[in-house]
Amino acid sequence: MERRILDTLAELGFTSRARLSELARREGIELPPFLLRVLSIVGRFPAHNQQQLLQRRGHDKGQVARAFKQLEQQALIRRSGSSTPRRITQAALTEEGQRLFSRLEAARGELASQALSGFAPEEVTQLNALLQRMLENVDRTAD
Repeated sequence: MERRILDTLAELGFTSRARLSELARREGIELPPFLLRVLSIVGRFPAHNQQQLLQRRGHDKGQVARAFKQLEQQALIRRSGSSTPRRITQAALTEEGQRLFSRLEAARGELASQALSGFAPEEVTQLNALLQRMLENVDRTAD
């Protein structure tokens, strides 16, 4: 049973990322999926070290650095916080990046609504709490 839960979570993650990319394209957002994820992290966690957040999600340092560089070259993010001339560890959205992020968040909201369709508000709260506990359990075993 436990393995099936992990399989279901993995499939949900894969399917959700694919559907989000589809919704983003429909909104006229033509960034590759990984750049969408990086832009989303920068927008949702502006006060954090986004480089570390992305690495925690399994992305290697070089991949993240290249994505930051591409988004910076496209004028969607700018260096901020503890970033140095050679290294971006923290970034902020530019005005254009904020516009794109707002459209991406609308697509994320649509996806969340679709995924939770038919759930009662209490079920959504309970599901979120259970998933958060699972995440904490996995994080605790990683230490």
